[in-house]
Amino acid sequence: MPTANRIALNRITFGARDLDENNLKFNGWQGWVDNQLNPPPGDDSDLAAHLAAQTMRINYAAANPERPRETWAALDEMRGLNYVGLSPADLWTIHRNAGASLSPTERTRVRQELATATWIRNAHSRYQLREFMVDFWHNHFNISKNEAEGATVLLPAFDRLAIRANALGNFRTMLEATATSGAMLIYLDNYLSTSTTPNENYAREIIELHTLGGEAYLGVGDTGPVATNSMTGVPVGFTDQDVLQASRALSGWTIQYGQRGPGSVTYPNSGEFVYNSRQHNNNAGMFLGRNLATATGDRAQGRAVLDTIASHPATARHVIGRLMRRIFGDRPPTPAYERALAAFTAHRDAPDQIARVLRAILLDGDEVFTAPVSKVRRPYERVMALIRTTEMVITANTAHLTTFDRLTDALFAWPAPDGRPDFDAYWLATGANLAAWNLLFTVPNGLGIQTSLTAQTPRDAAESPGATVEYWANRMTGGGLLPANLNVLIGDQAGANGAPTAVRARRSAATIENAYRRLASLIATTQDFSVR
Repeated sequence: MPTANRIALNRITFGARDLDENNLKFNGWQGWVDNQLNPPPGDDSDLAAHLAAQTMRINYAAANPERPRETWAALDEMRGLNYVGLSPADLWTIHRNAGASLSPTERTRVRQELATATWIRNAHSRYQLREFMVDFWHNHFNISKNEAEGATVLLPAFDRLAIRANALGNFRTMLEATATSGAMLIYLDNYLSTSTTPNENYAREIIELHTLGGEAYLGVGDTGPVATNSMTGVPVGFTDQDVLQASRALSGWTIQYGQRGPGSVTYPNSGEFVYNSRQHNNNAGMFLGRNLATATGDRAQGRAVLDTIASHPATARHVIGRLMRRIFGDRPPTPAYERALAAFTAHRDAPDQIARVLRAILLDGDEVFTAPVSKVRRPYERVMALIRTTEMVITANTAHLTTFDRLTDALFAWPAPDGRPDFDAYWLATGANLAAWNLLFTVPNGLGIQTSLTAQTPRDAAESPGATVEYWANRMTGGGLLPANLNVLIGDQAGANGAPTAVRARRSAATIENAYRRLASLIATTQDFSVR
């Protein structure tokens, strides 16, 4: 059984290590949480240096000379991660020129760089709680890499400016950051919303998925009274009429793509956010009990919508419910949920609202230590935990973009705006487990992984199959394996030609290392490692 400290750390990181547990013991739980909730604005120094040193190969043939519009030259080079820090305008330039002066491969490269940087950050950041929350918010405000090219080429800016910058900050601030991100505007079509045809796609999703939740949907709502809170008079949920009013209020929130603006203005094709009054519909009326017609000025009606939905009680319940499932699993402890809900509501105007919610969950009760360990690690989390608990080092690799495609768990790949499911049953399907197990054996021997498990194994742990299995099982799980699982692995190691103790006599360093990696992968397939 893992220690209480390891259990707590596993709930809010991509895999707790002995080093993390030692840091917790040295600093205390409150000290560890305080440190995690006060990260630097960007990456920590070691991680920043590691990312700066990364290169990936990019190669493509020259443009077809029979197509005059295509003018790019052939390329084959090792290149750094140059695109992940670009501005929206510079990313849009890549999108705009792909297929003309730039090979379309350059547009794919943008997504490859974001994926490999995310792998590296998730595995190596000192600020694991921030990485955990970034992953949570990306799923909450999901944008798929397989949708419109214009949306996905802007994903690095969405990641950096909308999600990472606000992951521990204020929900209302993050909501507007996503609403004004070119990636979201294109993904959910709001950039095409006009005064004559306001687009309801984004309006519905920002209410149904990002804030109040589908559970607050009251139906069409065009006949009869809508139920309201007896104390505040605010509608308890939303109707299709609210979606219509929100679509009108948010029309004109768009990007610059060369369209006409007010007066004689023609916007440049820059991909940057702009409020275009020419595209704004002025007929918004009652929305969740608030008269939007009284909000005047650029973006005023749209911001009134964001204010209203961000502060609605259903939003607190929806967002906190999802966060609690992410931390604790399908049956989160009620006291922790109630504390988080109270903190979200009480601090809704605080710049560190989300951090305060996390403090309420992690510091004001002991559930993070004592609640049953049941949350199933999805395939990506399992691989990250394998990498972290064995101190493997990830280097940049273009395959990081698609490694989990078969498992519907690739980064930025869930096809619908609702984000991937976060219920255990979805990730326990037999086919998904088999595919995940195969990946656990593949990843340590490729995909830009550097390690020496041989060098990490103490001499006394290498003397027998039992000692070897127990050392790595304890290190990877923080408490060893269930006796049945432990005995199976010891038997496997005692009889397998590929076990570390069996191959040491051959004195082949590569063979010994492969044997240790195989053992680590076997441990990662166990029930003990598959939950957190």
